[in-house]
Amino acid sequence: MARVPTPLTWKRRTFAVLESRGLVDRRTALAVSGLVAGPFAVYPCAVGRGFTLMHLPSQAKILDMDLQASCKYAAEQFAALDLNWWSCIPEEVIGPDLQEMRNLHARLKPDSFALRDVEREWKGKQ
Repeated sequence: MARVPTPLTWKRRTFAVLESRGLVDRRTALAVSGLVAGPFAVYPCAVGRGFTLMHLPSQAKILDMDLQASCKYAAEQFAALDLNWWSCIPEEVIGPDLQEMRNLHARLKPDSFALRDVEREWKGKQ
């Protein structure tokens, strides 16, 4: 499998992102301006604040984070893994480091606000 060369070289580009609009099960292509490096793209979230790291060939969102630098750091970590990043089908992004990718995603994924509150309460009882 071809590895993504690291460190990633980021370039500002305009690209299409498939976003859900309304309550209909239909995704609409929107043109967004963001940073692209290899199979990864970082762009500002359409709703709310923060940035989204996505797998550009498959249009799959990987993470939503508060800082653009955090998304770029996560992309560097993902790029170092031996996976088939160039596949257009998300289920085909596989390789020897698949479990490590799952672990990395779990570590980098920010907790939801509900989990943060529950965690604070639980730590306060100890």
